Amino acid sequence: MSDASKKTARHLDEPWCQELRAAAGTMTRAQLADTAHMSKAKVQDILGGHVKPSMDDTARLAEALNYPKLRLLALAGYLEGLSNLLAYLDQIEEQAERMEHSAKRLPGDPLSGATRIANTALSEGNFEVSMRPVFLGTGDWRRHYADRVVLRPLHGGPVSESARTRVEAALYDELAWFGAGFTEGWKEGATALTINVPRFVALRRGSGNPLHGAPRSIAVVGGHWAGSADVASFLGYAFDYDYSHVAFVASRAFSRLNHHYNDRFRDRDRLEVARTYVEGSDLGRMRVWAADTGDSETVAHIIATSRTRKTPLVIHLRPTDDLLAWTAHARSAQRHTLASAGEDLRALHEARRKTDEALRPVAQKTLTLPASLPSGARVTSSGAAVDSPDGFFDMWATLAEQAIRGMGARPGISFGLQAALQRLNDVKFQV
Repeated sequence: MSDASKKTARHLDEPWCQELRAAAGTMTRAQLADTAHMSKAKVQDILGGHVKPSMDDTARLAEALNYPKLRLLALAGYLEGLSNLLAYLDQIEEQAERMEHSAKRLPGDPLSGATRIANTALSEGNFEVSMRPVFLGTGDWRRHYADRVVLRPLHGGPVSESARTRVEAALYDELAWFGAGFTEGWKEGATALTINVPRFVALRRGSGNPLHGAPRSIAVVGGHWAGSADVASFLGYAFDYDYSHVAFVASRAFSRLNHHYNDRFRDRDRLEVARTYVEGSDLGRMRVWAADTGDSETVAHIIATSRTRKTPLVIHLRPTDDLLAWTAHARSAQRHTLASAGEDLRALHEARRKTDEALRPVAQKTLTLPASLPSGARVTSSGAAVDSPDGFFDMWATLAEQAIRGMGARPGISFGLQAALQRLNDVKFQV
């Protein structure tokens, strides 16, 4: 750039101009002008730092670039006082990240959640502690999904209720932090306590190379066995976004345990996290989040009635009748509900109907995919729910691919489809 040009580009070094230029790096000036409904000459003048955009032009450019409007308007000086709020939000997220980093540190190397829990359990002194990995999926999709920490009394015999209570109290902070919990209510058989520590669906940050053009916030709704957490995790890898599970965030933020299904604050805490993600989707980090709140209709209503109408994009994993029937029997058998299988099935059908109704006003930003019962899983004539963990995981992987292709075909969304699918494929080989 010549000295004469530099003199006229008086806005070039201002923060709003630098942010616009960076955000527009993958688009031609003609493409940006067409998307923002502005002339090419005007776009060139703005990005060249020759002209400061009006408030309306700033908002249109932000929308065309999928950049947070409020942040860009604040950078341009149009929203006095908001810059402090945005800086405060960034500070909160940064403090939370540092808290997570500090919580995982010990005098030696940082330890995994399973190792931290096993070490704390060993300090009880009355148990033999072992760990085993849990792998799910078949073929290329098979991966290290979770870890199990198994506690067996040194003296042998069954685990008493008082022993369980003592162990839970000793491990409370670790269980809440890592979203871990006792399996099958609180024990595996009568002679051991088994703790499931999430791995594939554990909270994580993106690596810093997000795929541009995808919605900033993607909410996956549908419940546990429809795969809300797992599909969201797959999508987080595909887009290199932060990945969150509202249940685990609530467990960490409010220090409550996920395996307490009768906790009266369980859904309230999860919905509070979901509401925060919905209303802050234009301000927060790029995120895929699993809105697993038990019944999906309430979180669907929060999304549909939000003042933030553009985001998030909703991936609705709509359970089919066969999956609902299996879920009701599994929930009843595993004591996830006090209702009978028949009563729970009627409640699940009603919840699905209400979710459909709640999402109707935001159909334009909802991608609905049927989540059916995978092969191998079934309900026997006696009413027992036969599980197929590998079949479920393969189904969730397939749903994630369908979600990416469905998003790529939607008007107004433009990202590197093949790049996203390649990143999804790379998940197969991650340890």
